[in-house]
Amino acid sequence: MPPGPTSSIGILLASKFSVGTELEESAKTNHKMGVYLRAADLVEDEDMLVTLGQKYLPAMDTERYRWLYRENPFGSARVWLALDDASKTPVGMAAIFPRRGYIADEEVLGCVLGDFCISENYRSLGPAVQLQRACLSLIKSEEFAFCYDFPSSGMVAVYKFLGVAEADRSLRMVKFLKADAAVRRLVPSEMVSGVISKGANGVLALRDRVRSTRGSVDYRLNQECSDEYSELAVQVGSSLGDCTLRSAEYLNWRYHDNPRYRYESLAAYRDGKLQGYCFFSVDNDQGHISDLFGTQEQEIFDGLLGELGRLLRSRGISAIHISVLASDPRLSLLKKLGFWSRESVPVVTCGGSRFLLMHGDRES
Repeated sequence: MPPGPTSSIGILLASKFSVGTELEESAKTNHKMGVYLRAADLVEDEDMLVTLGQKYLPAMDTERYRWLYRENPFGSARVWLALDDASKTPVGMAAIFPRRGYIADEEVLGCVLGDFCISENYRSLGPAVQLQRACLSLIKSEEFAFCYDFPSSGMVAVYKFLGVAEADRSLRMVKFLKADAAVRRLVPSEMVSGVISKGANGVLALRDRVRSTRGSVDYRLNQECSDEYSELAVQVGSSLGDCTLRSAEYLNWRYHDNPRYRYESLAAYRDGKLQGYCFFSVDNDQGHISDLFGTQEQEIFDGLLGELGRLLRSRGISAIHISVLASDPRLSLLKKLGFWSRESVPVVTCGGSRFLLMHGDRES
């Protein structure tokens, strides 16, 4: 019988994180730097972690810390602190955040890595590797069946040193709802550009109206997530890719209770039954989709994005942004709906095979 997700990741990581020469060299480097690690206590070390995070992580404050580190419905964060050996002052931290999820339709416990930071005086490869290895050791011990991260360019080097290769790319895609800005860049005359923009905006709006599914699907805005969201998560499982379990409790915590961003939601129903939804936010005149989930029916997928486009266009929003993996099966449909690829960032994963990861899944 082939090993399940938990046992297989233990074998995978055991082969990648050997305890030979690499560890000895890292230990020598860390000794010279005078750094040691310890596990953080989320209550006793709260002030220390928040202060360190505020210095190096622009998103950190006490409210976000308590929400993300201690109120996660899938479990409290695990945090490692790097401290100066002489002064005992904190110089770095790294965290993992538990996520229940589906790997090949089996429900397991995994995690996302994030909030990695280290003082500029200690940014040699040694301390960074030591911190990240401490986090990954929990996965090697088979406590978590999968993990993923959206690493910065600096962290890519750390992962490379640890033998963890880039697994995928996260693509930012954009769909323009209004052509005004683009036309103004090409046509200096305000009068002429206004005429051209009006015609171009009409064409963009027409495309969404043509794809309308209002005759068979009902859309509901900004409702609290109830048990039907948990039921949809079980129904869809990992058919779109190995993914976080999008239970009602998780979605309410992740989006409705989020202290940093104001999210809205749009849900699609057919015959009174939830078929799919998206969570989005608005920043100035830009819309950002953080989560898009549901059945694989193209009618639901097209309808949600078309309805969202009409909603945001009515508010004067210029464009919709969405991030999906290069391996996401919905990528070709996004392109057909008028989304264009922009830049991409690396993604690393352990456990699972093909993941469904969007902007709302990341913690970095």
